Amino acid sequence: MFKIFKPLLIIILLQISLFSQEIVTSPIKLMTKEIASNTATPIEQSNTQELTQSIEEQIDKQNKLVEEVINNINNESYLTTLINKNQYENDINFLTNRINANRIQKNSLAVARDELKIFYLKHKIEYEESLKNIIIGKQEFKDKKFFQDLLQKNIKLLEDFKIDEYTALYESEMKNINNKVSMEFVDNYIELHNQKHTQLFILQYLYSNIQKFRASNFFIDEFNLKYIISKIDSIKGISFISSLTSYHLNFSIGELCVVLMIIVFFRLLNRYLIVIITSFISKIFIKDKNTREEESILFNLKEAINSPLIYSLYLFSIQLSIFIIIKDQNFINAIMPWINTIYIALLTWAVYAILNIAINIYAQNLLERYQNVRKEMIVFILKIIKVVLIIFVVLFLFTQLGLDVKAILASLGVGGIAIALAAKDTLANFFASLNIMTDNSFSQGDWIKTKDFEGTVVDIRMRTTRIRTFDNAMITVPNSQIANAHILNWSKRIIGRRIKMNISITYESKMEDIINLKRDIYDMLSNHPKIATNQNIHISRTRAFEAIKREDLEGIKNTLLVFIDEYASSSIDILVYCFSKSPNWEDWLITKEEVIVEISKLVKKNNCEFAYPAQTIFLKKENEMKKEIEEI
Repeated sequence: MFKIFKPLLIIILLQISLFSQEIVTSPIKLMTKEIASNTATPIEQSNTQELTQSIEEQIDKQNKLVEEVINNINNESYLTTLINKNQYENDINFLTNRINANRIQKNSLAVARDELKIFYLKHKIEYEESLKNIIIGKQEFKDKKFFQDLLQKNIKLLEDFKIDEYTALYESEMKNINNKVSMEFVDNYIELHNQKHTQLFILQYLYSNIQKFRASNFFIDEFNLKYIISKIDSIKGISFISSLTSYHLNFSIGELCVVLMIIVFFRLLNRYLIVIITSFISKIFIKDKNTREEESILFNLKEAINSPLIYSLYLFSIQLSIFIIIKDQNFINAIMPWINTIYIALLTWAVYAILNIAINIYAQNLLERYQNVRKEMIVFILKIIKVVLIIFVVLFLFTQLGLDVKAILASLGVGGIAIALAAKDTLANFFASLNIMTDNSFSQGDWIKTKDFEGTVVDIRMRTTRIRTFDNAMITVPNSQIANAHILNWSKRIIGRRIKMNISITYESKMEDIINLKRDIYDMLSNHPKIATNQNIHISRTRAFEAIKREDLEGIKNTLLVFIDEYASSSIDILVYCFSKSPNWEDWLITKEEVIVEISKLVKKNNCEFAYPAQTIFLKKENEMKKEIEEI
């Protein structure tokens, strides 16, 4: 077996050695300008020993030049070091305007000088764009044919460009050293000639040595999607239809079949890949092997990354389909920045979703461990992170589109005053939200009341606070307004919701019975399990100097008062003043109801009666009035 493959291996290695030129053996046909003799000739035409040495030096420089180009491609430095295309276009516009002016003045030599400079700049633009496209092709894992087509296209453009129409003028003006325009024309001619041959040499070298900047890959170069397309299109009966669709619709049946296969493949991949990824990520967050907790985390993670991952896979399938169907490379290069930005946006979305889930998983433990940490502060930080991530995606899009981010930031700095003035209300609301967070005047879920509204706080956002009223309406209030308002917070209490009532007893009741009733009510309230008293609420001892009493700060009330209060117009009133243990409104109503029922029983027990509004009229001359009535 080895005897069979040995000659084949030798042939392959021989071909590689022939087609991969490691060393340049012939010099580039460059021109040099000899000022003393006022001539310019290609350096390869002399046979002297001195010129032979210069040729060897030139070959050595050429080898270093191509090595430098390949190194810059491999380390992708051309993406940042090459001059921006806009600068070239500005120079070309300037030269075009100068050509038009010289044509009006019929200065043909100046026109030829600037035309050569324009050719020089345009070739330089195309050359640099080809180097950048090579790097982009490597990043996108393009096949070998892409690089071959790219290099062949640029080589053909250089070979088709002829400078011969300027040669006669060059030879006539070469001797006119006293004319500045003539010297500039000669310099531009030599510069354009040398650039053409240097670029042609480098591109041809890159074409012959693609493996030096891009490693060969059988599955990408040979057994790739285009290979499958060609096999489908070569099937008998399909080839004729493919030729028709390729001519009229610009895509073949093979390309259409491969696109459908890609869509189906990624649709199936979405059903199983998400489960694998969520299982992997859940292992990072799950510490306790609690089945219920694990199921909850897996569900939340799946909900978080499901949409970003699905969209990413579908976007990738669309990208592959575009590469297959669309043949216009300029169009592909134009949409790639947007596709890359969408990838970054989806990645950012997934990261934020995972971060949000992680915080939600551990937030409750954090709030229980650290009492000073507020839930609103965590939500507020998450919103700030969201804004930062959105800004990051926008800046990434700017860099993809070739915009100068530093210039944009500098312009924002210059216009910062105008922006601050225009957005002063937004900034005021933002800092007001920080004041609300730090002052802790109210929290999410608190029942608050101001002169303008009353309701339950839904959430505190970066600019506004949303409040749900008791008739189930939503109020959105700017934070600057609510931060400066007088806020009555009914929820800032731990123990105590007041119960105050007057028990009206009739004047016919004995005072001894009323006193006993008062004592029984006090005993009942003292022993009631839902009424806050000194017996069931323990308050820490007050220090000698304490700036804020803890019971006042936290809202702890346990006052219990039962007294005969006053002689009313139709009753003797007993004042009942106490606090329920629970500040919850429903619990307070239940406790109040129980107290009212017990007081009713105690009134009956002590032979007393509830008074109701009544009025008694006494007539002093009752007999005289009767006589007057009888006489009438």
